[in-house]
Amino acid sequence: MNKMNKYLVIFFSIWLVFLASCSKKEKLKKEKYKNKKKLSQCNRSQDVFRSELNLFEQDESNLDSIVNSLNKDYPYFFHDTLKTFFKEIALDYNYNIIFDSVYVKFNDIDMLSIDINKGFCVLENYFQNSNPNIITMIDDDVVDTFSPPFNPIAFDYEKNIILIQLQWFLGKSHIFYTNRAQPIPDYLAERYQKKYIPSMIFNSIGSFYSKRNKNNSELLTAMINEAKPYFFAELMLPLESDNIIFGSTQNDIDFFNQNVASVWKYILENKFLFSGESILKQHFIQPTKTTQLGTPGRFGVWIGWQMLRSYYNNNQVTLQDILKETNYLEILNKSNYKP
Repeated sequence: MNKMNKYLVIFFSIWLVFLASCSKKEKLKKEKYKNKKKLSQCNRSQDVFRSELNLFEQDESNLDSIVNSLNKDYPYFFHDTLKTFFKEIALDYNYNIIFDSVYVKFNDIDMLSIDINKGFCVLENYFQNSNPNIITMIDDDVVDTFSPPFNPIAFDYEKNIILIQLQWFLGKSHIFYTNRAQPIPDYLAERYQKKYIPSMIFNSIGSFYSKRNKNNSELLTAMINEAKPYFFAELMLPLESDNIIFGSTQNDIDFFNQNVASVWKYILENKFLFSGESILKQHFIQPTKTTQLGTPGRFGVWIGWQMLRSYYNNNQVTLQDILKETNYLEILNKSNYKP
């Protein structure tokens, strides 16, 4: 073989490696593009059941008839055993104040309903039997709770319902969150906006479908356990930005991207990945505005998400494979994760 042919062979080999590398990096992007096309073809139009409108926007003098009718038409929410409870809260002062605020913000949820339905169009590609009843509701926990929820949306697979507590999505500066004995911290109030509802819904569903490694004491395990629902939500909502999927500010996402190499190096050099020290969860897993390390909360969860992305790109695995995999050392090794 002459010298020119040798160079051609070498060049061609390098080019094939380059193409293979690019192809791996494009796998997630291609999957999301496929899901975007699914969105454009989506004609799903399941109604979001407005339980609070059906109960509170009615004639109080006719409550018995209203509750009986709701129980007949929507027994999966207005249970027969709770008739007295529903009549009581329909007349409750606090509940009616909460309803007034919710109605101002959510009197029309058509666009929100469209976004939610599009996510379910994508979900049908992965889990065909998932078609829960989606219900909005209000509760009075916003008035007196000192433990505001990180995700005020519940998915009950057995009852086949998703409950959206609208009193927790009135906008980060709403008086319910600021004018209280213990004002809700910024990192939580930031999430209490309408734009985060679809991502929280699919995060909750992703949590159900994700098989967790039970050894949650180790940092690596906690990172991936908590990251799986975000990877799931990313695929269900392919048009959403990372900060919407993660339920954070864009500033936090920018900080993660700019500092991930040094934080990852810090974790590895200090042998934290397989450590069970509780302080590590405070630094890397738990929600907070700023940790003692000077980083936004959940940095470790965000790294876990990037690791899952890398694992998906570099291996012949599906979303379902990732959700059920509990050998996180294998995910780490095969992800080839190098920030």
